[in-house]
Parts: sequence; structure tokens; C-alpha cells
Amino acid sequence: MAERTKEGMVDGGTSQSVLAQLVGRIDEEDSSSSSEELEVAKNVALTSYEGGADTTYSTLQSFFVAMASYPDVQKKAQAELYTVVGPDRLPNHSDRPDLPYINAIIKEALRWGPVLPFSLPHQSIEDMEYDGYFIPSGTILTPNTWACLHDPETYPDPERFIPERFLRDGKLNPEVCDPARFAFGYGRRYFAEASLFINIAMVLHVFDITPPLDENGRVSPIQLKMTNRIVSYPEDCRCTIKPRDERARQLILSSALASGPET
Repeated sequence: MAERTKEGMVDGGTSQSVLAQLVGRIDEEDSSSSSEELEVAKNVALTSYEGGADTTYSTLQSFFVAMASYPDVQKKAQAELYTVVGPDRLPNHSDRPDLPYINAIIKEALRWGPVLPFSLPHQSIEDMEYDGYFIPSGTILTPNTWACLHDPETYPDPERFIPERFLRDGKLNPEVCDPARFAFGYGRRYFAEASLFINIAMVLHVFDITPPLDENGRVSPIQLKMTNRIVSYPEDCRCTIKPRDERARQLILSSALASGPET
């Protein structure tokens, strides 16, 4: 990746990115430091990609489980998409402000199946007091994100997938604690949310998601059960995914053809 970026910068074919900026700062004439700086650039790019890919992938899996398990939620989201976007195109990022229910589904997916159930360890940089507890400087702190996102006082009936908990009068309710603030770790993750939005909105616009079928062709219900890992995934996210209708199928095909030549 780093070598391709360097080559692209020479011929002008590389777009702006974190990796391109880091590589562009390397002094090629100083061989003693350039190789080390290139290695740092590679590590930064790899860490950024892995961190975003893993967490987004896990949340999307939880989303598919939710849609297969809660068909009424899926139908309501599809109705909103039909009203705002219409049947003749795919959603894009400019539609997001007009799709509160889709945004509520994203927040509920982050809450329902936490990607980092115990986040990552943090260390206090100074003495502090929190809720009557004294925390000395240098203390290792492990947040229990799962417990926060399943607290029934904050999120009633926390085991159920209820996007409406984040809405009031048809709009996102700012008074409800936003899971996006800490579901990926502590702090906002704007790019992760944007990626989730476009993936979820596009999938719901053109596909129906239903529970999987067993060997006898009968519906096999699934339940959300997360793995016990640092980055947690649903143990079972099997489902059936089909185009909603012929118009949706044509929209999928035309979008695929427009994205580039066949490989």
C-alpha cells in the first residue's frame, strides 16, 4: 500500500489521504530516517484500516441479525427510504438528515451488540475523584461499555432492538445518551458512523433480510449472542438476503455496472 502510494504521488494519481500525507513528509535524501518514517506510515495506515474495518464489520453483522429478527423495524425503515429517496436511485450521504429512523437504527445497532464490550484500557494522567471514588494518577481503567449500553434505567428493555428509543416527535432525541460516543471506544467516530449509514441505508433500500432456513426449508430463528473477545462479533449472523423486487434488482445491477468495468 505504501509503495503504491509513493508511485501514485510521483505520477499524480494518488488522492489525498493520511498515508499520502505521511509519505509526502519523508525526506528521501536522509536514508537514515526515511526507512523508519516509512515503517511508521505503514503502521499508522494499517492500524487505521484494521480498527475501522473490524468495528464497522461487527456492527453490520449485528444489524443483519436485528433486521432478520425484527421485520417490523425493517419495514418501517424501508418505508422511510421509499418516501425520502424514492425507488429510482440509491441513498447517498446527503439524504442522511432526512432519514431519522435509519439513523436511529444505526444507534440501536451500536447499543444492542457492542463492538468493544470492555472498550480498551485507559490510564488516568492525574489524581481525580469520580462519584465519590478517588482515582490516583496512573490507574488503569477498563470501562464496562456493555453494562452502560444495557442499563435499563437509560435504555428500557435493553435486550430488545428498539430504534424508537432514540426518537421523539419523528426526530432524533438529543436527550437520549448516544451510543456512538463510546461504542467504538471513547470519543466520536464520524467516519465509522458515515460508513454504517451508507451501508445500512443502501442494503435496506434494495434488499429484504429474513431469518435463515434449515435443511427442511423451515425458518430458523436467530438470536443475538456476542463472542467473548476484545472486538466482539455475533456468534450467528446467518440470514437470507434477496432483492426486494424487480425494480430493486435492476437498481442493484445498474449500480454495479456504473461502479466500474467487470474484473
